[in-house]
Amino acid sequence: MSVALLASAALHFTSPPVVADSVADSIRTVVSQQVVVTGTRSEVRLKNSPVRVEVIGQDRIRTTAMITMADLLKEQTGLLLSGNVRTGVQMNGLGPDYTLILIDGQPMVGRVAGVIDLSRVSVGNIERIEVVKGPMSSMYGSEALAGVINVITKRPEDGWSARLYGQGISRGPLESQAEVGWGSDSIEVSTFLNYKNQASYALTVDSVTTPYSGFQDGTVHTKFQWRLPDGWKVDASIRAFGSETRGTFIESLFGQVAENSGSVTQTDLSATAGVDWQHGRAQLTTKAYVSAYSETYEFDVDQGGKGATDDLERRIARLYSQYHLLVGETNMLSVGGEFLYDDVGGTRYSDTVAPDKRPFYRTGVAFAQWEGRPVDWISYVLSARFDGNNVFGEAVSPRFSVLWKPDPDHVRLSGSIGTGFKAPDFRQLFVQFSNRLPGAGYDLIGAAVVGNDLLPERSVSVDIGLRYEDAVRELSPTTTLLYDAEIRFFRNDLRNLIEFYLYDQIGDRPVYSYRNLARATTQGFETSVKGVLVLRDLGVIGLSLGYQYLDTYDTEVLQAIDAGTAGTIDKRLTRSDYGGLWGRSRHSGTARLQYDSPDRAWSANIRAQYVGRYGDESLDKNGFVISDPARVVLDRDDEYVASYVVLNVAARHSFSLGSRPVTIGLGMNNILDILRPTLIPGLVGRQLFVQMNIGLLP
Repeated sequence: MSVALLASAALHFTSPPVVADSVADSIRTVVSQQVVVTGTRSEVRLKNSPVRVEVIGQDRIRTTAMITMADLLKEQTGLLLSGNVRTGVQMNGLGPDYTLILIDGQPMVGRVAGVIDLSRVSVGNIERIEVVKGPMSSMYGSEALAGVINVITKRPEDGWSARLYGQGISRGPLESQAEVGWGSDSIEVSTFLNYKNQASYALTVDSVTTPYSGFQDGTVHTKFQWRLPDGWKVDASIRAFGSETRGTFIESLFGQVAENSGSVTQTDLSATAGVDWQHGRAQLTTKAYVSAYSETYEFDVDQGGKGATDDLERRIARLYSQYHLLVGETNMLSVGGEFLYDDVGGTRYSDTVAPDKRPFYRTGVAFAQWEGRPVDWISYVLSARFDGNNVFGEAVSPRFSVLWKPDPDHVRLSGSIGTGFKAPDFRQLFVQFSNRLPGAGYDLIGAAVVGNDLLPERSVSVDIGLRYEDAVRELSPTTTLLYDAEIRFFRNDLRNLIEFYLYDQIGDRPVYSYRNLARATTQGFETSVKGVLVLRDLGVIGLSLGYQYLDTYDTEVLQAIDAGTAGTIDKRLTRSDYGGLWGRSRHSGTARLQYDSPDRAWSANIRAQYVGRYGDESLDKNGFVISDPARVVLDRDDEYVASYVVLNVAARHSFSLGSRPVTIGLGMNNILDILRPTLIPGLVGRQLFVQMNIGLLP
């Protein structure tokens, strides 16, 4: 349950005297109407979903300078960003390449070093984001081993609607948006346009200058839906993204920090068409989806004999159909199948298979799901999926989730156990790349090229959560407190992890490849407390606090420590020396204090994100600590990036200009001026912003 929903519902009761019972009833009505789709691939009320789904709604977006989805996600408990090569998200202690990113239920493509760059997704037309933590391979297949993030874009309001939006932020881009739409009982059509432009700049810290390249990018997204008689519905969408980056920029990979002067251009094109038929208790949905992603690097030095130009093209085609049948009054059977074709091309993959043949995947899928509610206080979901692939073979992924409501009004206990898998990607199998940028110097060769057979990575995960929600307490005739709390425990045991390793050494240049070897565990808990204080004459004050504890370790490292074979020339490694997996904070948390005036004309908030210290492999001081398998290990205090707190503040005012609604906002991000450009590229110091939104139609 969302505090934003509580606040939204409570605001309707700030004019007349507040009565606790009426507020509680109305809030329960508002919350119970929220529907999610990601956890089960079918519509289900959030409160009753056995699969735990977190919803990030409009109230998180409107009063902040969040330009991209990466900015939005970093303020959510348990989601940490990784920004060495691209800006990706870490979930349940697993890296960005283990989380599936969807837009309106369709997968984004174009991973670089395993990461989908979240800065490609503007928040301008996002209605909400649904986050499912834990393996979802039973419904979504590969890349959903850590979880799924589904970006759901806006639908138009009834009649014509249009708006313009502009935002400027220091050390960041100027952004403009335009949106127009038409909605009715039968037809919906909308178009969203976004453009950003940022000038290049440089930051100097401790006599070290870090360049930030200038860029411009744009997005066009058009959606169409037509409801026909007899339960038929047709929908389609087209999305296009393009960007160009020029100047000098840095990237960090394999512990090396490389600098490049040149350009990067990206294009991301996707289209979806679908037909939905509903008749009585049955619903049949069929969709076709195609996407093509390309990027071209122009380096300032030749890259290992392939010239100064490096390009990549990724294409995917997907056809799927699913059938839902309501069985009795409380059960639903879902069955379906998919066919996926996926290929890759470009200089990094030329001559990998054959001169005129691109590496490709061809995958056939069948899945089934049963949603049951034997009694009012228990519901469950049992799902399983079969994937058959021409390269890595077959994978079966089951999952079971259950929701128990010992107190139907307030207490919910949820649990799930499931398996996930991640197929070896094209980079791990077929890449041939040489990095000759200043500050770097290595070759990366895919496992298939050097003769290694890679198996899919697998996991077994357990997730248990306890929620207390919908609590309403009338403190006085004019003051009402609403609150909820949650604690969630999780554990992921992974095997056959694909890791890069030192395959060879050519002179002073290391050659890396990939192999199945590592076993790892990530485990921990999240807890959150949320409350809303409704004051009839003063407005609404909301407070939310979240904390995550994370424990991670590499099984091979622990075994070497116990066997006495892990250490340096100075000392043997002990368990107390070992700091776990690189790039993981043991402690992290978020806080948000929000104020809304009684008429919602004014609002203000202050938000904090705490990131505990974490190991950075580029800071490793003592090389390989174990030799079989070879590992550099987090074992010294000077291999950590120090903890930090990011503090942001924003305010907003809404008013009418004639018949047009107008909202203006201003604020400051990173008030404490945290600035570590070489270690944390996303923190560029203190930033001021101003924004304006104008509705063009009454």
